[in-house]
Amino acid sequence: MRARRGEYVASWNWSAERSDAYSGGWERIRSSAWHRDNGLCQHIRFDTGLPCYAGGKAVDHIKPLSQGGSLSLSNTQVLCGYHHAQKTASEATTGKAARRQAKQQAMRKKHPGSLA
Repeated sequence: MRARRGEYVASWNWSAERSDAYSGGWERIRSSAWHRDNGLCQHIRFDTGLPCYAGGKAVDHIKPLSQGGSLSLSNTQVLCGYHHAQKTASEATTGKAARRQAKQQAMRKKHPGSLA
């Protein structure tokens, strides 16, 4: 289902695990963000310094919840499909690198029972 400019479409399909994390008014926050941004992408373009303003596809957390972001209106923005995919890929890469680094640090620690 596609949204027309300025129109909010509630066609989200959340898993039970994810809906627990987003309980507490996420629908209200997402709807408010969509209307605040007029359903237009708010990603700032590096070439012009202005927002993209393409038709929005998703309401996104500016700072992900997994990185300490809050579930608040001020931490949300509307993004077009292209910029949402770019941001999601970047966050996934960052998350994988952090997990890899934590695993390597844990492996460097000596086992408490080792004699060496």
